[in-house]
Amino acid sequence: MRLALLACVVAMAAALPGPAVAQSDASGMQSLVVGLVSTGQVVAGGVPLASGSWGSDYITVSHALSVGATYAILREGMPFAESKPVAACSSQAHGIDVLIVRVKEHVKRPVVEWGDSTELKAGDELALHPRREFGAAPVKIRFVHINLLVWNRVSADTWPRQWHNVMVGEGQTRSGFSGSPWAMGGKVYGLHKGSVRPPNQNNWYAVAETATRVRECLERLHYEALIPPE
Repeated sequence: MRLALLACVVAMAAALPGPAVAQSDASGMQSLVVGLVSTGQVVAGGVPLASGSWGSDYITVSHALSVGATYAILREGMPFAESKPVAACSSQAHGIDVLIVRVKEHVKRPVVEWGDSTELKAGDELALHPRREFGAAPVKIRFVHINLLVWNRVSADTWPRQWHNVMVGEGQTRSGFSGSPWAMGGKVYGLHKGSVRPPNQNNWYAVAETATRVRECLERLHYEALIPPE
């Protein structure tokens, strides 16, 4: 299926499809985290979005496409399986950063339950679940706010980029965490996309694509129509 690149600016959408089976942040959530790899190197995390007899769709960040990710791997010892991009919501300014890939070999896999990121309160503690390559322990993220506009300047030689409507949190993250879930109470509230340093500040903050924006993306793509019949 041809990859759709869209800049999504839409209203609140319907809930995500698929059963809710994530049991806990410490165990059930961690077993659902996958990694997208390219030429043997894992480049982004992700979580299962929907699954059936046709296979499984995994959701991650669209900037993983820049390194040509072509495979998916599950945490629970499953072998590499080729994946195919199904659709994406993306923009040059990283206004939204969502990619869906399909793996035909992974049938009837458990999928995540999504929380409402707009209901989070300052100080709520979420767990960022990195891929297994970074170790089994989740990273603590303390929610700050959902920011309408954040600037990030990596170095003096790098142009700043805009991120809109992202979850901002306090916590130590690292390169390679992109696409990994921010979870609380067994629900995913966001997908990690990077770190930001606000203008005129020295502190760096963790940033995630909100579950709310993921819903908006899926609604705009008419995602349920892209799922093969059983």
